[in-house]
Amino acid sequence: MNKNVPWIVTHATWKFEPRYMNKFLLSIIATLILGTTFISAQNDVYLRTESKYFTRLPVLLKDVEVEGRVNQKMADDILRILDTDLWYSSVIDPRQESAGFNSASTSATSPADNMSIRYSVSAKAVVNGEQLELTTEILDRTRNARIGGKSYKTCLEKMRLAVHTAADDIVETLTGEQGIARSRVAYTVDLGPAKEIYLIDYDSHNRRPLTKNRSLNLTPAWLMDGTQVLLTSYVRKNPDLYTISTATGEMKPLIDGKGLTTSAAVSPDGKKIAFVSTRDGNAEIYVMDSDGSNIRRITRHWSIDASPDWSPNSREIIFTSDRLGKPQLFIMDAEGSNLRRLNTRLDYCGSPSWSPKGDKIAFVARENGEFNIFTYDILSQSVTRLTQNAGSNEDPDWSPNGFQLVFSSTRDKGRDIYQMNWDGSQLLRLTFTGNCSSPSWSPNQRPDETLGCN
Repeated sequence: MNKNVPWIVTHATWKFEPRYMNKFLLSIIATLILGTTFISAQNDVYLRTESKYFTRLPVLLKDVEVEGRVNQKMADDILRILDTDLWYSSVIDPRQESAGFNSASTSATSPADNMSIRYSVSAKAVVNGEQLELTTEILDRTRNARIGGKSYKTCLEKMRLAVHTAADDIVETLTGEQGIARSRVAYTVDLGPAKEIYLIDYDSHNRRPLTKNRSLNLTPAWLMDGTQVLLTSYVRKNPDLYTISTATGEMKPLIDGKGLTTSAAVSPDGKKIAFVSTRDGNAEIYVMDSDGSNIRRITRHWSIDASPDWSPNSREIIFTSDRLGKPQLFIMDAEGSNLRRLNTRLDYCGSPSWSPKGDKIAFVARENGEFNIFTYDILSQSVTRLTQNAGSNEDPDWSPNGFQLVFSSTRDKGRDIYQMNWDGSQLLRLTFTGNCSSPSWSPNQRPDETLGCN
């Protein structure tokens, strides 16, 4: 759900400029008069399963059994993918049975350590022709009792998806938490005269273009069913809001007309879409039903209101506004009432993203000329810096389980997409082209990519 607004204002006339929200707001800074209002905690706050430090469930991950045309490389690949998926779930610590295997968790375990681990996961791969059957089993070792496991039948070309699906089921069985293995990231790639939307798996595999219209396609945001992406596109010359199918690539206009329509954010219940529009002359926040009907304006101010995002209960919206002189974060009810400022104690903030768990808000702030990513803790009202001294870091968006953030960064020459844990640890680079921005993390489902074979 990227909320960056691609425009600048020049002599009261809106002109497109494909840059980031905070770059745009640099041009409208005036004298700052800050209030001291604090946000009150929302009613539905969900506490994450670990506090300041990660507490993971250790699980013994056994070697993959093979049968049929399965070679050792395939068995190693399955084990590696499963290990990575379980580790990046952020709630499981896979301890591999194989000595010396390069585990994603980098946990060094001895046989004595393994004996103290309560749960084990095993997998078996059977290949018959071009068909693959992957079977998993979860064992409670203290009772020698099977507590879970499934069989997944697919074709060889969908092996990664089968392992991702198995990993998510294992995470849910053992912890009750949602995994992220089937999730994807949509983002914008600058191709010179054009900007296209691309998709990539959460673990940096399977990069592919979603749009191919050689126009300007911006600010992707996922619909909650995982089948479509919202985007702003100039494909018909005007910056309008479209939906695009992840299965077919078919684009359909959702809102077209005068002015700029951008920065769409879908409510967690899937019923509403918040967005920014200049249809009335100024950049304001609007809300509509998910089918594009019942459009209504919910901010009314001469300032620039932008970057909307929803609370997990779909009852509140956080956004960026320069109504106090410099860009700050504000929260209002979904109908536009009960406006209050989020007091971060930082004088330049934008691009807010509310955690699915409800306890934290990620945002971008500028300090000493640097753009970095911070989080605001709802309960303690404390602010934590997650990035520092590593280029310009922007566009934060939460993983579907609320344990990770995806963001863009210039820390290695060009701008690329990275992910990190909610506390700033465990950095993973997803793209390597140097021209990527505006990431949006999908729900953890792929209805457009089933395990069935054609």
